[in-house]
Amino acid sequence: MRQIPLLIGLMFFGCAAPPPAPEPTATPTPKAVLKTPHKEDLVTQAGKAIFRTKKGKLWLMEAFNVRYNDGKQQAHLDNVDWTLSDAKGRKKIRIQAPRAVYRMETETVEFEGQVQARRYDTRELLKANKVVWDGKTGVLRGSQGVSWVKGVTKVQGDSAVTNDKLDHIVVDGHVKVTTVLEGDPFDSGV
Repeated sequence: MRQIPLLIGLMFFGCAAPPPAPEPTATPTPKAVLKTPHKEDLVTQAGKAIFRTKKGKLWLMEAFNVRYNDGKQQAHLDNVDWTLSDAKGRKKIRIQAPRAVYRMETETVEFEGQVQARRYDTRELLKANKVVWDGKTGVLRGSQGVSWVKGVTKVQGDSAVTNDKLDHIVVDGHVKVTTVLEGDPFDSGV
């Protein structure tokens, strides 16, 4: 019977009303608004960051060093290895570069240094000192000296424009083409 008064006492003290809220101040403090990415926009797995652009193109970027500037919504990366996949997850192209800048607002990645872009299925290779990928349009722009290699054909120039499939390329400025011809080009076959 001694337990009943003890339980009633604990219930009474345990159910006490919380203290009154403090009086509001004349100027409320504004809340910070944080821009958080959607879970489908950014996923971290074992030191890799997987991004999905607004158009739904999947890409994976790994870097040795990342410096993120929240105010400018951009990341500066060193020793970059970037892979673009199609909607089914099949790898389309891979770009490797010493440096890159990823700009979130414009959805662009600017690769710098000795940039190499390789198409997975055909092994075509685009080399340039600067390559900019526009995630909204899917356009790759190479500049500051480019070379494109497909099989035994090599095309060099000042700049190049292609899509992010590397299946059509336009090279401009001081264009030089080297290739290996099979057979005699002057033989008509007669």
